[in-house]
Amino acid sequence: MKRLIVVSVVVLVAAFTYRSFGSAETATGSLTLEQPAPAPGDRAPGFTARTAEGERFTLTDEGVYVLSFWSTLNESSNKAKPGFAELANEYGNDEASFAAVYINGVPEEGGAPYAMLWEGNGKLTSRYNVKRVPRLFLIKNGEVKLVLNGYYDGSEQDLKDALQKVLPDGS
Repeated sequence: MKRLIVVSVVVLVAAFTYRSFGSAETATGSLTLEQPAPAPGDRAPGFTARTAEGERFTLTDEGVYVLSFWSTLNESSNKAKPGFAELANEYGNDEASFAAVYINGVPEEGGAPYAMLWEGNGKLTSRYNVKRVPRLFLIKNGEVKLVLNGYYDGSEQDLKDALQKVLPDGS
């Protein structure tokens, strides 16, 4: 009987710990959010983070940003990478800043045409209300213009259309 009680307690503690800190959806655990998720028309939370290369990436109230939250363990995130990289090559640098926030560790391969940020403490994930990945935000001058939840055929075209609308020269 004693053994059954001990096993029951261990199982309950393990289940509580997993539910609190190890959600399979994002690998960041369940999130307690201070505010609702940014939606089109909302202010985007600004931040400064380090890239995988050790450089500084800052999202401010000026400029165009494409911010995507990914997990290396998520199939949809992995499917989104090629199209995201293609758009980053086409519109990145002078026109828009592209960044991918990896919530469970940054991949080791380098040379991506976008900033690779590692979300180790969950602050960005919470501020952007990311419960499932991929989740993408198009931001212009501090205002969220587009939110894409998940990956689907046509995601790249939807982002490209939105980018063309917000870029100064209508590229």
